[in-house]
Amino acid sequence: MLQLLRHRIKRAEELSRDALVALDFVAKSQMLRNLSLSGMATFASHLPRLKVGPHVAIHFHAQTRGDHEAVVCGNTRLTYTELDDEIIRLSRALESLGLSSGEPVALMLPNCVEHLVAQETMPRVGALAVQIGYRLRGPEIAHILDNSDPQILIYHHSYQHEVKLGVATGEFLEESQLIVVGAPPGEEVYGTRYEELLLLQSTELPHARGAGEGGVIIYTSGTTGKPKGATRSWKDTGIISVTDMMAQVGMRNDDRHIVVCPLYHSGALAFAKMMTSLGATVVLADHFEAESVLQIIEKERITCAFMVPTMLVRINALNEDTKSSYDTSSLRWVMSGAAPLSTATASAFQDHFGPILHNFYGATETGTVTHAKPEDHCEHPGTVGRPLRGNELRILDEEGEELPPGEVGELYVRNGMLIGGYYRNHDATMASLREGFFSVGDLAKLDEDGYLYLASRKHDMVISGGVNIYPREIEEVLHHHADIMEAAVIGVPDDEWGESLRAFVVARPGSGLSEFLVVEHCKAHLAGYKQPRSVVFLDEMPRNATGKILKRQLRGH
Repeated sequence: MLQLLRHRIKRAEELSRDALVALDFVAKSQMLRNLSLSGMATFASHLPRLKVGPHVAIHFHAQTRGDHEAVVCGNTRLTYTELDDEIIRLSRALESLGLSSGEPVALMLPNCVEHLVAQETMPRVGALAVQIGYRLRGPEIAHILDNSDPQILIYHHSYQHEVKLGVATGEFLEESQLIVVGAPPGEEVYGTRYEELLLLQSTELPHARGAGEGGVIIYTSGTTGKPKGATRSWKDTGIISVTDMMAQVGMRNDDRHIVVCPLYHSGALAFAKMMTSLGATVVLADHFEAESVLQIIEKERITCAFMVPTMLVRINALNEDTKSSYDTSSLRWVMSGAAPLSTATASAFQDHFGPILHNFYGATETGTVTHAKPEDHCEHPGTVGRPLRGNELRILDEEGEELPPGEVGELYVRNGMLIGGYYRNHDATMASLREGFFSVGDLAKLDEDGYLYLASRKHDMVISGGVNIYPREIEEVLHHHADIMEAAVIGVPDDEWGESLRAFVVARPGSGLSEFLVVEHCKAHLAGYKQPRSVVFLDEMPRNATGKILKRQLRGH
């Protein structure tokens, strides 16, 4: 009884602290500034049709500050009222096609207004949003369609050839279940035109039909095999962790956020949703090119961005005159994530843009887990930060025993954002779980102060002469060489040692970097058993769409 009472008191204290953090963030974010009282009353009257949840934020801003700019994409600019109207129309269109609550809807779209609209529509109608990367080919699309069995597919016309191939592989979808975005007038389309379908719909808010139910299926990168569909309910938003990150970063409703990563990537979508939840402005870039991003930052007075480390590397590689020719003084913060960020890359970025670079660790399966502030890159080199509120971390050995600070083991996470599992893949789900904690196979360590450091992926660890070697450590050393832009390390078969290390390097153009110089650099900074035995030079690293290096392709060299 006494133990139960203590537990309840502790939980009450935690909830109180969480509430205070949330209230403090709402005040600092200026989200409730200059709101229309009549709009708030209208919004309150609409709640029975929406059901309460994070998905109602855009409708709230449409009613209370509807003329504020919500989304910019090329020459298209929508206010919150206009964005909300299009979401309502698409909601009605999907219902007119017979979509029921909890059914999957697949999306294969570039970064465009329609993509943001579709993403925000799914929780309104209680659908299960299935993300399909737009770089995928027919057989890969077929795998996702077969696994998820969507009732509707919304895709961009430019992907029509691959979509046809994917659909033709199996009996997945009828043409009447396809909605086509961006088809030129007069051109034959495979499905129904998005624009024509929405013209038939009104902007009268429909009555809620499963709003807030359903969720999302995001297919993992597939760096080691066929992608698995990670499923998360719309209700599992991890509001405590997300609010904590937003507060620590200092996100505000006057932010102007540029999206340069694909919106089908969970990180890009998460930060876009954070912005729309505040009533901020989202600026969509349809692709990443280092100098053009600086142009957009200057033109649109961008205040913040989420970028993968590869993008930071490419911005750093621009000469100083080019970088200085653009006014980027509006930038308040840049968030890095989705792949390892080297200390050298972080330092070089902050040398030019100032102490504005944050970093986080998370995964499709776990959501946001840790956050590193700009100063952490210097004070705790290599860290991905400390756990956000609502996260519990365990570092376990192969027997499942918890390891002390400083020792490397498999990282397990528990929080309010964990996926419900891998869609239709019970074995893979159970293999990733231990006592309610989830692992994506990352090896890591915690220090005495609670800072997390990633070592490598479990399948990337190299065993040479019976000694465990973590490639991330060697890669960090390589990135500190002035003439190395990017580096990756893998293990290759070795008759004597079992495995030896091979480094893959992208050298700065015109540097004259040689294998001898790379090896000598490693000798000066690493123990003998950690030094690469061979070096391969590449023009660029093989990567998936979210910036992760595909080490399985490197093994073919």
